[in-house]
Amino acid sequence: MGKVYLTGAGPGEEGLLTIKGMELLKECDCVIYDRLASEGLLRYARKGCEKIYVGKEAGHHYRKQEEINEILVECAQKYTTVVRLKGGDPFVFGRGGEEAQTLQRHQIPFEVVPGVSSAIAVPECAGIPVTHRRVSRSFHVITGHTDNSLEDTEYNYKALAELEGTLIFLMGFSRLGLIASKLIEAGKDRDTPVAVIADGTTEFQRIARGTLCSIEEEVIKSKLSPPAVIVIGETASFQFQGNQGRKRIGVTATEPLQKKLKAAFGREGIEAVPVFTMKIKKTAQMERLRQELDRIEQYQWVLFTSQNAVSLFFEEMKTKEMDIRRLGKLKFAVLGSGTAEKLKEYGILADFVPSCYQVSVMAHEFATVVKREEKVLMPRAVQASTELEKILEENGISFCNLAIYDVEGRPGTQKMDLEGIEYLVFVSASGVQSFFEEVKKQGICLPEGIKTACIGKVTSRKLKQLYRPANIVAGVNNVNGLAEAVLEYIKNGR
Repeated sequence: MGKVYLTGAGPGEEGLLTIKGMELLKECDCVIYDRLASEGLLRYARKGCEKIYVGKEAGHHYRKQEEINEILVECAQKYTTVVRLKGGDPFVFGRGGEEAQTLQRHQIPFEVVPGVSSAIAVPECAGIPVTHRRVSRSFHVITGHTDNSLEDTEYNYKALAELEGTLIFLMGFSRLGLIASKLIEAGKDRDTPVAVIADGTTEFQRIARGTLCSIEEEVIKSKLSPPAVIVIGETASFQFQGNQGRKRIGVTATEPLQKKLKAAFGREGIEAVPVFTMKIKKTAQMERLRQELDRIEQYQWVLFTSQNAVSLFFEEMKTKEMDIRRLGKLKFAVLGSGTAEKLKEYGILADFVPSCYQVSVMAHEFATVVKREEKVLMPRAVQASTELEKILEENGISFCNLAIYDVEGRPGTQKMDLEGIEYLVFVSASGVQSFFEEVKKQGICLPEGIKTACIGKVTSRKLKQLYRPANIVAGVNNVNGLAEAVLEYIKNGR
């Protein structure tokens, strides 16, 4: 019999997961997670950990609570360590109590790991204190989903209206109009400030403000959607934010690169918003890579132009249970410091790094290093620059170019939101392609005056083809170079 950890995932922002929660994710054999637990947290789970989604949405339950309880019991009987990852805190309207009762009934060991509750954290990140000595000495948290429903005519709105302090409604977004009208009917001042915060604490956070009599209309205008927290009371009018007015940059990249850009821009007080997330998709040429790995001794060089290629190469070696010592006589060439660092993670230092992180520079410099009789293996992306191949061919260098992966994208939110975005940043031509396909699909018009930045010439050519020339093209073809180019552009007031 295993042990179950009922673990709070926090309010949405990955960084608000507790250290204990993170350590448990790294150790567990199985994680059972819901919709309000950020999927980004799953990357902490060790390889081989079973991941089970049991998310629920208003009006559409993927799993009934009874089914979730059964899954918990089954997994505890199968695995040593099970993490039940729940949005916010397990015991704050998360039905963690019911799950604890189920585990207790089946005599399954369990432990509750508290999480940061969205009831407090979401208003805080919107600049709203739930208490303030002069206007609100208490706060009250109410759920929109109980056996005694907010829609029930017997629900005691009079008691709520008479409460002093701040009212915080969780899971009440679809009943916002009803909540406001019933509170007014029960005697609450119609001009009481209200704030509705959607996707709180995350990069996608949106806020609508108004009063009890206007908030429903304001939310419709703002096109907010759940999950959202409703704050009612005098503190809802506060906006204690030190980052007001800071620039927002929309990023199209894979999750690891999004995080690097977020960190680079964040140090300068700029918010990086992932408007479009790219995912790696293996191609049929992975089979060819397997074949080439079987005869890896015929190569003298392996050349990588991206971190993704490095990861896929070594993952395939691991899948094949290939001895790392078979690479002993190989030399490695990389484009960019990021790719060099990724290679270093596998215990290998790059033998060749170009003086400038541009494909053309790499090709010309690499051509002077490789001997005519040497052969080069190049696992790359489908949309990688053909300039490298052309220059190597012109110099009579023998190589095997394998397009082992492509990237496909999806919006950060169901309806791509570019409001307040001043810059769009692209790190690949495939990202540009996917982004503008989605723009066309959703019928979105890019904000007037929005500026664009690209990581290199290949990406900028694709942007020019689909939209217009980029305002910024990084001279150094890596993420740090792109961030520096954007920051320099902003610094110069352009």
